[in-house]
Amino acid sequence: MAYTIIEVEKMTGIPSRKIRFWLDKGLFPFIERDENGVRYFAKSDIGWVEWVNCLRNCKMSIKDIKHYISLTTGGMKSAKERKTLLERQLKVLNKELEILNAAYKKVEHKISMYDEMLRTGIDFLNPNSRDYKKGR
Repeated sequence: MAYTIIEVEKMTGIPSRKIRFWLDKGLFPFIERDENGVRYFAKSDIGWVEWVNCLRNCKMSIKDIKHYISLTTGGMKSAKERKTLLERQLKVLNKELEILNAAYKKVEHKISMYDEMLRTGIDFLNPNSRDYKKGR
């Protein structure tokens, strides 16, 4: 069965505009066109669309994704390099997780401070207030 870009969008939730952009960047070299130039996706291509979306969500560059995809036809001789690309991206994700976790903790702490303010009726987060607590 073959699917149009709009059908792929409905199946994956990935905007067709984004899929077309990736197509224009050469990220789906296996997609076929009919005699009218309409692109059709096979069931296996939908998995690739979702994988590319995952890699982009991991902040992998278009260039690196294109390289990764070109390596996939290399069989076992390219497996190590593909693995290395993914390991490098995993390090990027871990760093982002650290940053997000730190931000999460700060926001969580600030919310608990507002809980205390609402409980006590004292606005100690207002720099114009005599009750202001520096360093909060």
